[in-house]
Amino acid sequence: MKKLMFASLALLGSVALANAQEATPQESNKATEAVAPAPADPATAAPAAADQDDKAKIKSEELPEAVKKSLEGQEYRGWLIDAAYHVKSTDSYEVQLKNGAETKTVKFSKDGKVEG
Repeated sequence: MKKLMFASLALLGSVALANAQEATPQESNKATEAVAPAPADPATAAPAAADQDDKAKIKSEELPEAVKKSLEGQEYRGWLIDAAYHVKSTDSYEVQLKNGAETKTVKFSKDGKVEG
């Protein structure tokens, strides 16, 4: 009976040891996974964050009537509104247009005039 218990403990111990060895390489891979590097110059990363805070996505229905009227013009025929943004600092609007695979972004003042 003692021999049977020792044999089962030895078998159980070897199975546990084998499983522990298999799990170790996975854990070491997690430790060596690449981490995205921090930007070298925090000042260059700040404007991007400021742009995100300054620009709010809106629905196309929320565009001012003057902008909607401009988008009905001949130069935008066939183009569909893909996304619209309100730029708070300049009180202007950015509209991303799509025509098939082609895309473009047009900036409008709140009066519907195209900006540079």
